[in-house]
Amino acid sequence: MMLKHWIKTIVVAASLMSATAAFAFTEGKDYKAMAKPMPVAVPGKAEVIEFFWYGCPHCFAIEPYVDAWAAKLPKDVNLRRVHVMWDGRNDMEGHAKIFLALQGMGLDAKYQQAVMKAVQTDRIELRNEAKLLEWVKKQGIDVAKFKANYNGFSTQMQLKNLTKITQDYQVDGVPMFVVNGKWVTSPAMVGAEDATITKMVDELIAKDRKAPKKK
Repeated sequence: MMLKHWIKTIVVAASLMSATAAFAFTEGKDYKAMAKPMPVAVPGKAEVIEFFWYGCPHCFAIEPYVDAWAAKLPKDVNLRRVHVMWDGRNDMEGHAKIFLALQGMGLDAKYQQAVMKAVQTDRIELRNEAKLLEWVKKQGIDVAKFKANYNGFSTQMQLKNLTKITQDYQVDGVPMFVVNGKWVTSPAMVGAEDATITKMVDELIAKDRKAPKKK
């Protein structure tokens, strides 16, 4: 009986160690420090920025996990989604304008996966305005308001801001996550396109919470 007890104890301990190891992340491999720390948008709140592109299959793959995670975020964590704009990539501008138009209506998060599905699965050329507005109508979105945002002067100005943010954060691939303007991680770094990335983000938030506050 004693032998069986010790064997059971060893098995349980080994299982716990294995589970702990599975969620152990390493700096320099799974995440890295920002070369130049950036300020957060809302002081006093933890910040997570998700850099993405509607046409990126890796972004589409992780989005269900990000949405599920975002739905349970505590009030002191601010999630920002930013559509990247790289210099010389004019093919991204149409998608970025869709993001900005939806964001201006407060609908960007709600339709995040829907836009990706339309672009990547349904192969709808949403960079064609006529096809875009037809798709917008089918989603039940106010077409007139969307069109006004899509073609508005502020959207053109915000496109330049997206380019600047992409450059300032040195985004060289998507999806990419930045936590509190200090830490960078991505599915490519953690080696998985599943909930592992949100576990990594949670760990970085916790890491900063535990860090000594500067006086």
